Amino acid sequence: MNSDDVQIIKKTWEIPVSTPTDSGATILTTFFNRYPSNLEKFSFRDVPLAELPTNSRFRAHASRIIRVFDESIQALGQDGDLEKIGEIWTKVATNHIPRKISKESYNEVILEVLTAACSLNESQAQSWAKLVDHVYVIIFKAINDDGDAI
Repeated sequence: MNSDDVQIIKKTWEIPVSTPTDSGATILTTFFNRYPSNLEKFSFRDVPLAELPTNSRFRAHASRIIRVFDESIQALGQDGDLEKIGEIWTKVATNHIPRKISKESYNEVILEVLTAACSLNESQAQSWAKLVDHVYVIIFKAINDDGDAI
């Protein structure tokens, strides 16, 4: 990522971070609609999909997702940014190992939902893809294809 990418990411991030819980809920809802079996791996597994957006446990998790992205984006452009992002996402991957979230699940949803949530054009999506690809490298150092620890 170059400085232009960082600037684009930070500017477009202002949209979803302005409503963090709702943005996180959109990401998670999309994830569970695409991979409903993964819902069984979360504490709110007893909540029907249609009721998730108003469930307090679900919304708390959704908010945490946006906080993780926000920490990462705030680190961009700072000294040691890639190391800091590495620490953040290694912790995320490690915390998700018990849930066995597959690589495919991560791959398919994150960029697609961020593109929609941030209203990205093609050029902006390319900048975000660089960040997301970096995040995937970090996560996939910790898990195998099935989501188990490496």
